[in-house]
Amino acid sequence: MRIAIAVNGEGFGHAARSACLARELYREHEIVLWAPRTVRAFLRSELPGVRIHHIPVLRMVKRGHRIVYGRTVLKNLRLLTSMPYIVRRVRRQFEAEHIDALVSDYEPYSSRAAVRLGIPVVSFCHQTVLDRVPDFSVPGIVARLLNRFMIPPGVKHLVSSSFFDGDVGPLIRPELRTPAEQTGSHVLVYGSASIRSKLETALSSFDGVDFRVYPQAAGNYLEDFRSARAVIGPSGHQMLSEALCLRKPVLTFPQPGQNEQILNARMARTTGLAQIGNINQAEHHIAQFLASLDTMHLNPDGSAHTFKLQDESATAAKRISSLLESHQPGPISPRPLADPISA
Repeated sequence: MRIAIAVNGEGFGHAARSACLARELYREHEIVLWAPRTVRAFLRSELPGVRIHHIPVLRMVKRGHRIVYGRTVLKNLRLLTSMPYIVRRVRRQFEAEHIDALVSDYEPYSSRAAVRLGIPVVSFCHQTVLDRVPDFSVPGIVARLLNRFMIPPGVKHLVSSSFFDGDVGPLIRPELRTPAEQTGSHVLVYGSASIRSKLETALSSFDGVDFRVYPQAAGNYLEDFRSARAVIGPSGHQMLSEALCLRKPVLTFPQPGQNEQILNARMARTTGLAQIGNINQAEHHIAQFLASLDTMHLNPDGSAHTFKLQDESATAAKRISSLLESHQPGPISPRPLADPISA
């Protein structure tokens, strides 16, 4: 089967998850990617030789660490009004590539194109888990309305990937599936654009602590992550999943008003391995976090939620293959064992 994987998002969370899934699906299927320009270099490094098409991405407008919803709508107005044209273009690309099925990681244009072509679609993302946790706050309602837009009605198959309450657990890059043989004394800090300035100001107040701040040109992020004593960063699902699966204590700063990140942070704290910080009080919360590292251990006992804190890339690929193959008229021949996609 020739499967399209469409990736949403400006950051690397969706791209990292999709790369893990593509490696597994490639064992039995042909893969073609659709992704924003911001993550194409990353995907090329992770999946050499796989064909990648450009697809536009809806962008969030932020003021500091907070999403400004009105300005976000205005910024994306041109893309929203261009949706019929973009969907037609993607539909023609699907036809030219002889695509048999689509796996959409929260990507709205490709899903609509596939539905109109009549090919099966699996929506595979973390956001669908939001519909399973009751939240009638304004951010909660906005998040559910956004899900209705990003996953159109014609999409029949929904598979949630989540470290909490998911159909499958998180998809973790091979380099981060096992901890380093020896834990270091350093703290890995991921300073996304919206919190980096305040984080760096707060970190400068601590003497004698080896903070390794990323992104940076030098350094080895993956190895520093594996060997870190602890992790500090935003509340994106992928980074939290990687930290929790490695059993790293984590201090996380969710974006105010961003329902998904608030829920991610809350669920991470329920595991016993995470604390939630406020970026406007970063110095205070970092000091609390460092003082409590020795007391933080995995302990979700008594929680009503189900946690999956290990890589489930193979499980996800098997489930998706089964859903897609149910639409096929005959058996699919497996690919040769030789795999040109590097792990």
